[in-house]
Amino acid sequence: MRAAIYCRISLDSAGEGLGVERQQRDCQAEAARRGWTVTETYVDNDISASNGKRRPAFQRMIADVENGTIQAIIAYSVDRITRTPSELETIIALADKHTLALVTINGEVKLGTPEGRMMARTLGTLARYEVEQMSKRLARKFLQKAEMGEPHGYAPYGYSRVAGGAGSANRDVVRPEQGAVVREAAERILALESLRSVVTDFNERGIHGPRAPLWNSTILRQILLRPTNAGLRQYQGRVIGPSTTEPLYDEAIYERLVALLKDPARRSNNVGPGYKYLLSGLALCGLCGGAMRRQIGRTVVSKKTGATKRQPPAYNCSSCYRIRRHQEAVDASIVELVVGRLGMPDAIDLFATSDSGVAEEAQSAIDAVNAKDLVISQMFMAGEITREQLRSMTAANGAARTTSQRSLDTARPSTPLAHLAGGHVREKWDELDLSAQRDVVARLLTVVIKPAGSGTRYSEEDLVVVWND
Repeated sequence: MRAAIYCRISLDSAGEGLGVERQQRDCQAEAARRGWTVTETYVDNDISASNGKRRPAFQRMIADVENGTIQAIIAYSVDRITRTPSELETIIALADKHTLALVTINGEVKLGTPEGRMMARTLGTLARYEVEQMSKRLARKFLQKAEMGEPHGYAPYGYSRVAGGAGSANRDVVRPEQGAVVREAAERILALESLRSVVTDFNERGIHGPRAPLWNSTILRQILLRPTNAGLRQYQGRVIGPSTTEPLYDEAIYERLVALLKDPARRSNNVGPGYKYLLSGLALCGLCGGAMRRQIGRTVVSKKTGATKRQPPAYNCSSCYRIRRHQEAVDASIVELVVGRLGMPDAIDLFATSDSGVAEEAQSAIDAVNAKDLVISQMFMAGEITREQLRSMTAANGAARTTSQRSLDTARPSTPLAHLAGGHVREKWDELDLSAQRDVVARLLTVVIKPAGSGTRYSEEDLVVVWND
């Protein structure tokens, strides 16, 4: 009999595979006792059989049964093979079609007989029941840990896990070097520097990322959006209260980061890869509508006199190449327009979005909804409401939370425009990094550079500026 051994363990936190190894030894002994030849051992380590996640070894074993490579499966128990009724039915169907034998350490499950199939289904049902009971117990345990503010999972970047003593919760404390990196990133983002420029700087300085050596914008954004950084505990995507975690900075800084990084109008990382000049890729050609790119200066030779003249760097159309205008002069004109507009008396009213009264009211509404969710969860765990009632009540709360969150986001000051408007605009502008300056220009206006004829001296009349609504 050509047999396969299948071994699986749901959680191998140490990564040593010892649980799988013990299963394999027992299954090999069973194969030897029956005189079967083990053609291959299929192992899915640290993979659950109840959450629908793909198990590569299991799928490969099923394919080998179908092509006749193996005639029997040996496993430690039925629930090692599957805890999902649909997968068990797949095994039963294969047994019926290919005369597959299924053996566990406790004995053979004769899938070729009605009694054997009934036994397999009974064992599968019991395994599923245990999974659901375990899930219920774990959900209650995780909720309780969250209510206590205790961290869950691995210690995140910037922290080390400290085990609590008798009767006290675990907590995360700041790792000085990594904590300093997160704080620096937060300060620079709040100063309206782009994620990309911060990441580039970290990589150039050789600062090791959370897992891989190099940083990227997505990882940095995720880290800065963690409520943990402000000493807040999150559960199922919602902040439910204080955490035992040592904060890296206060809640006000965290809220400003969330507002800035989640601002739908934020485009500082989407206005072009690695642009080094203010209007590269933003200014448009007045002839063909193509994007203008900055070109280095060039030497021009006069056809009449043979004299040479060095032309300065210029914006040149990247599509038709027929329009070219002095880069520094064009940049200076646009900067003067932007600074002048943001320095007008009405600019602060147009671009600032802060309303502390609305923000306070919205936050109170969110807190009330979160509290209701906790009560609903406790009622469901206690069996006081049905699953359908839970879904209905949770959906209603979710809609209320979304409305209040929108009001809160709108009420917070969140954009570089709000930062610039209201005085000292030139000084604030000069302090911004290039990506933030490009972001402001992209939000405020569209620049079109008109044709003006070869050799014509630059004039601001060569520009058409369309202000955005």
